[in-house]
Amino acid sequence: MLNSVDNLSLILQMISLEILLKDYNNTDLMQELQTQDEKYFKKIIEQNKQIIELLKGGTDESRTK
Repeated sequence: MLNSVDNLSLILQMISLEILLKDYNNTDLMQELQTQDEKYFKKIIEQNKQIIELLKGGTDESRTK
């Protein structure tokens, strides 16, 4: 009886470790995606500002970029 409880405990610990590792990988992936989203969002905002300046007739400086 005790041996089967030990085996079950070991299996449950292994499953718990697997879940923990998957969660770590998901967290790492989500953080990287958030960083990329922020980078692209800032770039899109900057490009939109440049487009608006060009549409308004902007300065010579904005036309040379």
